[in-house]
Amino acid sequence: MLINTHNMTNNFQFIPELLDFSEKNTFYFIQILKRRKENPEMKTGVRVVDNYYIYSHEDLEKLKDKIIESCTLHNARAYINVNRLDLERIALHASKKTIELIIQGDFKAVKNVYPSVCGSHSSESDKRWVVDIDTKDANVVHDIMRIIEDLHANITKSNYKILATLPTKNGVHIITNPFNLKAFKDLEPNIDVHKSSPTILYIP
Repeated sequence: MLINTHNMTNNFQFIPELLDFSEKNTFYFIQILKRRKENPEMKTGVRVVDNYYIYSHEDLEKLKDKIIESCTLHNARAYINVNRLDLERIALHASKKTIELIIQGDFKAVKNVYPSVCGSHSSESDKRWVVDIDTKDANVVHDIMRIIEDLHANITKSNYKILATLPTKNGVHIITNPFNLKAFKDLEPNIDVHKSSPTILYIP
């Protein structure tokens, strides 16, 4: 398990093994977000700099330099949701949302529909959760991983497992299949578990 201790966070080497394009018409969604937390001059909390849609491992490799350059230029972060999206389902949700906005007369918002839908829907049959640990202490991370593995052992779907541990700015994201969330919260009430949340791809 690699835990990064440098300021820059680059997970391009770890992400490809989490991407599965074996099902037709599936893709992954990347957003570059500029946050007021790192840019105090901003008037809003978060601004979307760029959206990217990944349809193959080659796409990610081709876009790597562009994503890094954009993050560095804007002092922004690249996030990727490792839950797959389905082109047909996203198109249907986007069409529905577009019609709703047109009926409401909110024509300006239509341009943001597709990335908004990509950010709020998932088509992954075996969900990937993000367990957000706010420390790089390897012993703490190991203990939490043991808890998750024990909870997986109690699930009849035996292929559920921890898929990756990815460094973040201040800690680690554990990417894992679902487990008994209530049992986990009883043991670790202060650790956030995100059921459909992006993980860090790159921080300059």
